[in-house]
Order: sequence, then C-alpha cells, then structure tokens
Amino acid sequence: MADRSKAPIEFSEKLTGSLHRTSLRLINTPRSVVTLVGVLLALFVGLVVFLVFVPWIQTVSGSGTVTSFAPESRPQTINAMITGRIVDWFIKEGARVKRGDTLAILQDINVNFFDNDLAGRLTKLRDKTLEAQESAISVSIQRRKQAEQRLDQARARYDNIIVELTTARIRFNRAEELFKDDLVSRREVETATLALQKAMADSISGMASIQAAIQDVDAFRNEEERVISQAQVVIQDAEVRLANATGRIGARIVTAPLDGTVVRIARAGKGQTVKEGDELVVIVPKTDDQAAEIYVSSLDAALIEPGRLVSLQFSGFPAFQFSGWDNVNVGIFHGRVKVIDAVDDGSGRFRVLVVPDTTRTPWPTNRFLRQGTEVSGWVLLNEVPIGYELWRQLMGFPPQFPVAEGKVKDKPKGESSDKGGKK
Repeated sequence: MADRSKAPIEFSEKLTGSLHRTSLRLINTPRSVVTLVGVLLALFVGLVVFLVFVPWIQTVSGSGTVTSFAPESRPQTINAMITGRIVDWFIKEGARVKRGDTLAILQDINVNFFDNDLAGRLTKLRDKTLEAQESAISVSIQRRKQAEQRLDQARARYDNIIVELTTARIRFNRAEELFKDDLVSRREVETATLALQKAMADSISGMASIQAAIQDVDAFRNEEERVISQAQVVIQDAEVRLANATGRIGARIVTAPLDGTVVRIARAGKGQTVKEGDELVVIVPKTDDQAAEIYVSSLDAALIEPGRLVSLQFSGFPAFQFSGWDNVNVGIFHGRVKVIDAVDDGSGRFRVLVVPDTTRTPWPTNRFLRQGTEVSGWVLLNEVPIGYELWRQLMGFPPQFPVAEGKVKDKPKGESSDKGGKK
C-alpha cells in the first residue's frame, strides 16, 4: 500500500522536471542565431565605418574628342580663293606634303582675268604711268624753279632801283642847294627832279614785280604739290591693280600652307567648277601637340577651374576604373584642365580643353591616338566620405564647389555660426 501511494508522487515529480528542462531549452538562444547576429552586427559596423571614413573623389563627367591645343596644329581646311575650273590635281589622299607644294591648279572663269598676259600688260601700264607722272612732276618742279629765279631777278632789279633812287634824291637835293646860290640853272634842277620821279616810279614798279613773282612762286609751288599728290594717287592705283591681278593669278595655284598629311580631297575632278570658299583639301599637320576637348553641362562648368586633374579614357584603349578612386584604374590616362570656354556651344554645353599631365603616364603617340578620337573624361573635384557621396547622389544635389586653399578665412572669435543666435 505504501508503494502504491508513492507512485503518483514520483510520476508528478518526473513530469515537472521534464517540463522544466523543456522550458530551459526553449528560453536559451540557439548558437547559430548568435553567430548570425554577430555577423550582421559586424557587417553593419563595418558598413558605417566604410561610409564614414573611406574617401571618395567627386567628379564631373564629360565626353568629346581628341584635338590639338595649338590652333596651327589642328586639321587645316584649304579653300578655293577664286571661282574657277579645276585644271589638275597633284596629290592623293594619304600623301605627305610640305609647305609650298602644289596641290591643284585652277583656271579663273572671271571675264576680267581671261587675259593670260594680264600681269605683263598691267606691269607695262604701271611703268608707263610711273614715267608719265615723274615727267609731270619734273615739269612742275622746273616751273617752280623758274618762278623762283624770276623772283630773285625782280629782287635784284629792285635793289638796283633803290640805289638809283638814293642817287637821284642826292642829286636833286644838291641841285636845289646850288640853284639857291645861283650856281646852276633851272634846267639842271628840272632834270634832277625828273630823274628822281623816274627812280621813284621804277621803285614802285620793282616792288610790284616782286609781289607778282612771289605770287607766281606760290602758285607754281601749289601746282607742284597738286601734281605730286595726283601722281601718287595714280601710281598707287596702278600698283593696286597690278597687285590684285598678281594675287588673283597666284590664287589659281593652290599650295600647301604647312607640312602634313592629306586626309580628304574634294570630290570635284578635272574640268569641274568650284566656287570661291569651297573646301578643296583637308590637311592634318605633322605635330606632337595633343589635347582633349570634352563638353560638360552648364551646372558642372561652374565647378571646374584650370589646373584640375582629369581622368581620360580614349576610344579603342581598354580601360577600367572607379571614378572616385583615382589610383584604382587600368588603361586610364590623365591630364590637366587648361581652358574653359566663357560661352556655351549653343546647346548649353561648355567646352573644356585638357592637356597631358607630364607627371603621369604619357598619352599614346599620334600614330595610335589620332585627332578626332572619342574620349570620355572625369574632372576630379573635392575628396568627401563615400557615404556623403551616396547620399548626395540619392538626393540629386550637385557636387561641392571647389574652394582654393587660403581663401577661407577664420571667423572672428565670438561670432556665432547661427545667424539667429542673438539673444
């Protein structure tokens, strides 16, 4: 009986112990869950550290083509200077030419320049015009000299007349004194009076001759100046006509203005007519000068300044890079911003000229990197945390404006950063 009464109690104790152990097992966290939570927490902390402390370089992207910084090193277009008919071509596409080489010959179709000996005829006309004008100038100079000689003669005669007048006045005075003393007759006094009057009349006539001679000299001098001026105008007109004709004739021969390679020739062949200003030949100069022109938006153009480093990817050159990590790249070349256009290209984009950075990997030679090759560029701006850059991209904010060193002044002590902080 005693054993039967203890059996329910033992069963109850076993059941209670089993439930207690089961509850403990349910309360304890599984080891796999703890491991997963630890890994997620470590990843979160690592992500926060990565976003806060890992730097990222902000960039402004653009695209364009390879060109040359010096204008004389860019492709040159040779245009027809006159309207004419093509007589012959002396080049082919891909040919290398030197400065002064003949590219083509045109036949002028202007009726005013049909004469094949036009330059010779105008030269003879210029020479005859020069001789005629020199002769006219010589005649005018001779007339002026003759007038000056007549003036000298009139002055010399006037000097003699003054001497005669003085002598006649002395003789008249002496005759009057002697007549008062009855030493001479009245006839001698009258003769002296007539001589004095004649001398006075001659002096007046001599002065008039001098005045007339002076007027003649002035008139012939003015005539000489007029003839010289007219001769200069006529001679210059003949020289201009000859120079224009010579230049027009010289424009028939199209020559290369520089050393380079012919890359494109007009479709016009022999016998075809071209108009003044039509494109005939395109020549690429032989040069080592290189540059890249990329186009950026008006918003990005305000962030770029000369001297900024630019990462470039040329078409045909395999490359890989992270634009924000300048050192992590393969096949990327670098340059420096040289010029930013002050006006847009008409579509709201601004051109940025980039030249090679001599401190980095040199650009490919012109054999492989030819003008006109497409290029993509990333202008490097400020360095910011990568978390800020992701937030900026999500919010659609523009990059920070670059601030040159030394331009940010320290705020005076006591100045509050909050404009509304005054109490």
